[in-house]
Amino acid sequence: MFAIQGPPGAGKTFTGARMICELVKEGKRIGITALSHKVIRKLLEEVVGAAKEASQEGVRCIQRSEVEEPTEEIAIARKNEEAWAALESGRAKVLGGTSWLWSREAAFEAVDVLFIDEAGQMGLADVLAVSQAAKSLVLIGDPQQLERPLKGSHPDGAEKSALEHLLGDHKTISADTGFLLPRTWRLHPTICEFTSELFYEERLQSEVLTHSRVLAGHPCLNGAGLWFVPVEHEGNRNSCAKEVEIVARIVEGLLKPEVRWFRGAGHSRRLKEADILIVAPYNAQVADLSARLQKMRIGTVDKFQGQEAPVVIYSLTTSSPEEAPRGMEFLFSLNRLNVATSRGMSAVIVVGSPRLFEPECRTPRQMQLANALCRYRELATIVDEADL
Repeated sequence: MFAIQGPPGAGKTFTGARMICELVKEGKRIGITALSHKVIRKLLEEVVGAAKEASQEGVRCIQRSEVEEPTEEIAIARKNEEAWAALESGRAKVLGGTSWLWSREAAFEAVDVLFIDEAGQMGLADVLAVSQAAKSLVLIGDPQQLERPLKGSHPDGAEKSALEHLLGDHKTISADTGFLLPRTWRLHPTICEFTSELFYEERLQSEVLTHSRVLAGHPCLNGAGLWFVPVEHEGNRNSCAKEVEIVARIVEGLLKPEVRWFRGAGHSRRLKEADILIVAPYNAQVADLSARLQKMRIGTVDKFQGQEAPVVIYSLTTSSPEEAPRGMEFLFSLNRLNVATSRGMSAVIVVGSPRLFEPECRTPRQMQLANALCRYRELATIVDEADL
């Protein structure tokens, strides 16, 4: 078994796809699994792209799914028997399917290597169930991003993903257990500094090409990095009209023609609606933001994992820690804070009540949660809402 931990923008899918192509070149049969058909399809598409890039022939892909549609490069098997037949005949070298496919008796050693994508969200029991389908396993994911989705009550330890078990008490994987992709192709160094310190034990660095990705021409949001816009309000839990209006003003200012985004040195353009991600912790706030800013990309943290944009705006919504629905564990979640802030290539702008940075912590866990958000504020540039 080999594990790969890929921090935000470090190229987990890119790396996995090229590993698969190399293994196919060596005559290996490859399996892909994940929690959802969508994640499996994304990796299959990246495999197809990597094969084209390398002018490699014979990388034939098939997906076992009743919901996905076939493409010119990716065939679809509606039944398990069709999938196995495609592998055995050589019509397919790469087969993707959920754990329902790979945990069956008929799947025993059906492939040489099974890639488990988003292994940071797949439970240890699920990994053990599918492991019988291959001689070798490759786990790809990042436990520091969105946690494994859970329903109901479970014994201690059962809530952890397979990768979390490998990490143990550390935030990053050790060299004797797996490999950490050490460089991000997304985050500007000022954003990466925060992300690396809080979530990756200072082992993550930015690629040189990210250094020139900056904003210019805005009255107070120039350069790159972290910003915080304090907004005083009271009595708000899962929606806040005042923050909606502040976010709208930020968007309006960023979309003015004089504001430029530099993708690289000497290459700038105006920001477009698609260049700005707006994130909120609660569906009610997402609905209010979507009604106010109908052309924008708006959603909860869960919607945007795996995506990126030059600018991210994060509306914290709740007036105080005591008023937070689902408590501090949700609003102050380290995983969710990591995902929300690491979507931004050049600018992360957090909009929120100053009282969120003054929680009355009663446990060491609550102190840990509060410290991460407070550290963001320490590193961020404070912007008065009147200056927007």
